[in-house]
Amino acid sequence: MKAIHQTLCTFVCFTASSFSFAQIVTWTDNIPSSLKPFQNNAQQLASYVQDDIFIYPQIATKTSLPTLKANPNPTARFTSAAIIVPVSSQEVAKTLGNYNQYVGLFPTLKSAKLLEQKGNVSQMKYRVSIPTPIPVLNFNEDVVMQHQVSTNSISTIVIDAPLPYAVGKLEWFALGDKKTLVTLTQWGDTSQPKGFLFKQILNAIPEAKLGIPTGTGAFVLESLRQRFGTKNTIALAAGQLPEPKFSTTQIQKIDALSESTGQPVSIVNMPTTIPYTHGREMLRFTTTYQAFKESPQQLQKWLQPAAYQSVFPRQIKKITTSTLTAQGQDADIKVSIGLGVVSIPFDFKMHFNFPKNNENNFFANGGDLRYLKGQVQLNPQDSGTLMRVTSAVKVDEKAPFLLRAARSLPYHDMLPSTGGNAVFTQKIKAQSKS
Repeated sequence: MKAIHQTLCTFVCFTASSFSFAQIVTWTDNIPSSLKPFQNNAQQLASYVQDDIFIYPQIATKTSLPTLKANPNPTARFTSAAIIVPVSSQEVAKTLGNYNQYVGLFPTLKSAKLLEQKGNVSQMKYRVSIPTPIPVLNFNEDVVMQHQVSTNSISTIVIDAPLPYAVGKLEWFALGDKKTLVTLTQWGDTSQPKGFLFKQILNAIPEAKLGIPTGTGAFVLESLRQRFGTKNTIALAAGQLPEPKFSTTQIQKIDALSESTGQPVSIVNMPTTIPYTHGREMLRFTTTYQAFKESPQQLQKWLQPAAYQSVFPRQIKKITTSTLTAQGQDADIKVSIGLGVVSIPFDFKMHFNFPKNNENNFFANGGDLRYLKGQVQLNPQDSGTLMRVTSAVKVDEKAPFLLRAARSLPYHDMLPSTGGNAVFTQKIKAQSKS
């Protein structure tokens, strides 16, 4: 369910548009630094990032957006994402400052053209191509962005795109020993999309907007990981899930970030392999934290599969569950995703078990998505509960045709769970008392 619509919206949001020529826009960047929630200390942020992609919200603040004539200083809820790459900061600056070479760096970009340059400001037109097996969902468009280079950052304002009102900033910080912390802080107004198809998708699946900030950060930094990072994978044992290595103090900080903003904190874990009967399968897990004021006991209903229809009432048409036994419970979930121009029906067949009162574990045991696995935990905190959702989903080559369309999109093994976790936790948040 979350796999198709979140992946499509992430790619469309980040890349596709309808092009119109524009002059250099006078713009003063006041995007908050990614380091702001961490006492402006790169090493402190790096201790959370470790080997993963770390995505976190910032406190709402006013920003400068001159392209939004009706409100040039809107209140923005910025989202930051961070990764450590094993190259020098000079190498990072060289790569990110060469806009023409974004082709090949970001997999949806097919061409780049300089429209205008004044000093450290460049306005670029990028050609985007996102082919799918479903012609009506293909994107072949242009997008216009204006980049401004500073000492250790590149700030960008969108000039024309499906989300025409958006800003972002890439920053890089030397950590020593050929290691660099790279971050992206970005925000876009999702309430005013342009373009017929994009409007249709967001009108049909409005909750997809909740996953766009997390998905965008993951998309950009995964591209940098692919360019600079290692290709290592972690071999997990049967039943094992990635376990983020945070101290008690760090968990309290994550809880505080989520509680103060109402938004989730996510970790895109290193690639893993999982044993199946036919051999090992590559899966990419995302771990997402969301703070609640309720106690774990008050949130336990969200561990039950039958509750998920109220989370996604427009997509889940029916849930049938077996009798709960000591071995757990099976759930058949009928789903239909309407994208405005096409409807994608498919079935989940899931097995749930409940090793603790405040935890469930789940995995696919049939259905149209064979590779789906995860866990939900309700961890008590002084201020309430910190929900932790860990999941991975991969659409395989034997999936139904319409669902298999997701395989044509870059990072299709990562973005569905990354964006989907954010949507899931925020939908539950909206239904809770807090």
